[in-house]
Amino acid sequence: MPELGGELDFSTLAIAHKILTREQVEQAEAILEQEALKGKDPRQIEDVLLERGLIKAEEVWAVYKARERLMRDAKTIGRRIGGYEILGKVGEGGLGVVYKARQLSMGRTVALKVLHEKWVGDDEFRKRFLVEARLVGRLSHQNLIQVFDVGRYKDTLFYSMEFIDGETVEDVLDRDGAMDVKVALHIMFQVARALQYLGNKKIVHRDVKPGNIMMTKDSIAKLGDFGFVKSSLESVLSSEGEVLGTPDYISPEAAMGEKELDFRSDLYSLGASFYHMLTGNPPFGGSGSDVMEAHIKDQIPAIESIMPNLPARAIEIVNTLMEKNPSDRYQSFKDLFEDLELLRLEVDPEKVEEKPNSSVMRVLARGGGKVDQLLNREKDLTKLVRILVYAIIAESALLAVAIGILLHLLLK
Repeated sequence: MPELGGELDFSTLAIAHKILTREQVEQAEAILEQEALKGKDPRQIEDVLLERGLIKAEEVWAVYKARERLMRDAKTIGRRIGGYEILGKVGEGGLGVVYKARQLSMGRTVALKVLHEKWVGDDEFRKRFLVEARLVGRLSHQNLIQVFDVGRYKDTLFYSMEFIDGETVEDVLDRDGAMDVKVALHIMFQVARALQYLGNKKIVHRDVKPGNIMMTKDSIAKLGDFGFVKSSLESVLSSEGEVLGTPDYISPEAAMGEKELDFRSDLYSLGASFYHMLTGNPPFGGSGSDVMEAHIKDQIPAIESIMPNLPARAIEIVNTLMEKNPSDRYQSFKDLFEDLELLRLEVDPEKVEEKPNSSVMRVLARGGGKVDQLLNREKDLTKLVRILVYAIIAESALLAVAIGILLHLLLK
């Protein structure tokens, strides 16, 4: 096995990546100490771990690769690309690497997406990267990450965008597990607005997922990572049957490699993301191919069996969003927003829109059995208000009588 040197040793990295526990490392270290006392030739801790069956060979190599990436990323800090100074790595996707950078001319912190070195010589990927940059550079919405600049530095293609000082929804789920329905609903509204904006421009995002939803410190959700977008405004660069998207949240039609997708494919992914937010896990588990096959063929595990206390309307929204046939999903964002508003009226009534043109007001104006329960609740509240008013009037009358009696006694 190759020897690791540098600041991060094998044990530290293995524990950080949850390949080993601290107890397992201490057990192996104790064996190495005993061997040293006996005068045996020194060996690497991973050799002991392999010998004892505490780690697999492929896991050892995974740790080596992780360290190589860390060392490579460390070398990029301080590097300049065009008018940007690299401050650190943020993430990595299929097309490129995203860095935290400083735009020297503006003195502002940005996120800098750089095309992978492995794709620099590939004309197709260079075109796809530039299509992505030009496309998102024309978009402007409060719930989309804003692109500032597109450029080339020597052989490096890049574009800069606003840096979100926060965390992804996936980070929150990994740390805290299932979200409160109010929090998840707040995120759903914002991402749905972003998708509606994209849909109006005939753009399909194709990779809606918790990992691509950034949350600012002010709880504003911003959808990003347009590496898989398809637009009728741009030439289609992917071939027929190519699968683009993340398996955990991919729509059945996208998993089957269908070329002609519309906003309903993004709605399915939004539903899978909502499922993850409400339950703490994506709908399906297993290998990428198994998960995609499940999205195509299998019914999603019943949410009510996982989270029995969820409102029925929340479950209904997820099930509608994740129908296998796009024709059985919401056919417009208006319909989706109406159901989201009704759910919010149940779980967080203080935040319900009260404008005359709000989704709830439209539903109430339309009438129907869907809102009977809400109308009955309104009647009950009206009765309660009347009772309180009568009580206040009665109390005021009693107070007036008492004051009158007191004045009469004082004047005698």
